Amino acid sequence: MLAQRIITGIVGGAFTIFVIYEGNWLFFIMMVLLALIGWYEYTNMFSKLKADIADRTGAVWFIAFFAAYWFGSPRLMLFFSALMMAWLLLRIVIFHGKIKPLDSAYTLYGLVYISGGFLAMLALRTGILASFFTNSFSKVMLEPAQFFVFLLIFSTWASDTFAFAVGKLMGKVKLCPEISPGKTREGAWGGFIGTVLTALIFSLIFKYSILAAIAIGVIIGIMAPLGDLVESILKRTCQIKDSGNIIPGHGGILDRFDSLLFAAPAMYLFLLLLS
Repeated sequence: MLAQRIITGIVGGAFTIFVIYEGNWLFFIMMVLLALIGWYEYTNMFSKLKADIADRTGAVWFIAFFAAYWFGSPRLMLFFSALMMAWLLLRIVIFHGKIKPLDSAYTLYGLVYISGGFLAMLALRTGILASFFTNSFSKVMLEPAQFFVFLLIFSTWASDTFAFAVGKLMGKVKLCPEISPGKTREGAWGGFIGTVLTALIFSLIFKYSILAAIAIGVIIGIMAPLGDLVESILKRTCQIKDSGNIIPGHGGILDRFDSLLFAAPAMYLFLLLLS
């Protein structure tokens, strides 16, 4: 099991680095596919609660919404969002007795939860926002868009890795035993410090603003474990161990990207405020 997890992590990590570096259509397709698989896992999770999620409509919405962003049409994004909201409200009237308001609430939560993270990563990689930060680099070794996505990915991985390692070695006080019994306060601090150090190292290697990198490290160090805990609550609510099994040794897409789903939007908003 451990060997399978390590091999999958190495292969998946190498492929992820390649896709991030290449960007363009390859990265767009990857984000759409990950969002759709994550949505499939989410609907399967809540089927355990007998919730009537708008799964097919949601899948179509993901494709349309991401495509509208990719082709640079904020009006279409707003239109698709309003259309989906209207449908979620109307379906409880049209199918009254079969579909409850809670079903539409679960659907809306999943759409926001999944689309927010993957769309933020796509927005970081497109380079529109990153283009404002060229002057923050004393020497441009990577495109700003590439740098920010790599910084996000490696800092989030550092959060998970350091939290796990420090928790195993030194963990004594439980962090949230009702939500995730395996997590400790010592592990949380280890993950936070490891994330900030990783961001600092990135800034030194790629000649990016040290203060900005540390701020990003702090943001990711806080948001990444929160994303992990949110997914733990969802799984505990649905009484399942993993969101899926598509990644050997790692579970599902939501299991692997839970931290990024919170860290990516937070980092994007921070950069938006700085731009």
